[in-house]
Order: sequence, then C-alpha cells, then structure tokens
Amino acid sequence: MPNIKHALFMANETKPTQPGAAEIKRQNSTSDYPMVDLREICDFVQRIREKGVESEAMPVVAKECGYSGPTSTGFWRRMAASRLFKLIEPQGSRLTGLALDYVEPDSDDAKTKSLRQAVRAVPGYQSLFDKYSGQRLNPEIIKNGIVRMTNLSDECALICAKVFVESLRFAGELDGDQTLLSPTRTPRIEAPADTDKNGTRIAAAIQPVPVAGDRDLETFYLTLDASKKRRVVVQAPPQVTRSELKRIQDWLSFQLLVEEPSAGEDQS
Repeated sequence: MPNIKHALFMANETKPTQPGAAEIKRQNSTSDYPMVDLREICDFVQRIREKGVESEAMPVVAKECGYSGPTSTGFWRRMAASRLFKLIEPQGSRLTGLALDYVEPDSDDAKTKSLRQAVRAVPGYQSLFDKYSGQRLNPEIIKNGIVRMTNLSDECALICAKVFVESLRFAGELDGDQTLLSPTRTPRIEAPADTDKNGTRIAAAIQPVPVAGDRDLETFYLTLDASKKRRVVVQAPPQVTRSELKRIQDWLSFQLLVEEPSAGEDQS
C-alpha cells in the first residue's frame, strides 16, 4: 500500500507554471497609430491622384505607387496611415475632401487647414494632444506613454511616437523647440448670434472658459470693432517671458484666419 499512497501524492502534486506563460505578446505593427508621418502620406495620396488610380483595385494602386503588392509593408502602412489621417476613404483608395484641400487647394489657406485637421483626425492622437499640449515633445517619453496604453512593443511604439512628432512639425503645430503650440478640443461656450441695426448677423461671442487653477491668470481685452462687437479676449499670466510671448504670437498666427482687407477698407 505504501507504493499506492506515493503514486497518489505524485499525481496530485501541483506542477510549477512556466515563467512568462501568461505574458501578453506585444505587437510590432499597429493600425491604431500612423506608422508613416504626414509629410510622406501627403506625397503618397498626391501620387495616387496623379496616377489616376483612385477607382482601381488595390493591386493596381500598389503597383502604380511603386510597391510589389497591397500586402507590402510599405504600402499597407501608408494606406492605414492615410485612413487614420482621413485623407483616403475607409474603403478603396479614393481621396477625401480633406486630401483634395491639400492636393488641389481652392484657397490660400486650404493646405494649412487640411494639415491641422488631418493630425487632429487620428483617434489615437487625442489623448496625446490632451497630455502634451504646451509641452516640449520628447519621442522617448511619448513612446513610454504609448506602451503603457497599448500592447505595442517598444520599437513599434517609438516609431509611432516619432511619427506623431514629425506629423505635428509638418502641420505647423510645433515651435522651434518642439513645443506643442495649440491645444485640441478647446471647450467653447457660444452665445446666440446677434444682429446689428441693419439686420446683419454678428458672429456669436465666445466667452472665456474658466481654467482649473487660474487664480494667477488675468483677462485682457482688445476691441477690434465696437460697432460690430468684435474683440479679442485673452486669459494669461500678468507677466510672460520673451520666449513665451513668441510662442503666444506663433500660436495666434495658427489659430486666427487672416483675411486681406477689401478695397477702401481700413487697414489699421
């Protein structure tokens, strides 16, 4: 009987778990973040337009763009990034209206606007805009953040982080020291539009939104045209450095649409 007891003990003994068995395998590719920067994607969609293959099958599109086939890594990544930037429609290879604004602009500022809209169209970029707005961008730090949020490998996440930075640079969203100039999805409270004495519609006034921890901020007003209720409202610290002033000026140049005065209009 001792032999039977020994056999039962050995059968019920728990086997040790192999180290790393429950670890999640990290991916070396993704369709959640662009892996090709916006400059290259703009060249890519322009090539599709110039070749006239928007309605062709993918093998034809790939070949005309210089790739061996639609499963080629270079072609696949460019198509995935083009869709994330909303420059190519979800199915096929037809260019979107946003892409046409860049490839065939119909106004002086169409290209600039299309690039800014493209970088903000990527769903995965929204959290990065929120987190790094107003900060100097470091691809290594951004990579660490992406790794924490996803199951991407360090190598893949670093590619995505570098593409994020380069795409923002191409879109004009960074200043000289790689600081992200403008926030995304800034909340606005709009009042109903007014009309002047002639019945002309006046743009709705935008009220400044309180910012958390804004006790040290002051509100400054600049009246552009009192009769039309046009003015600029800025919330800012009472003192800024010269470099901060330069960043503010650069930021305003991207935020405001500058229109050329018509003949006879006051240019002051």
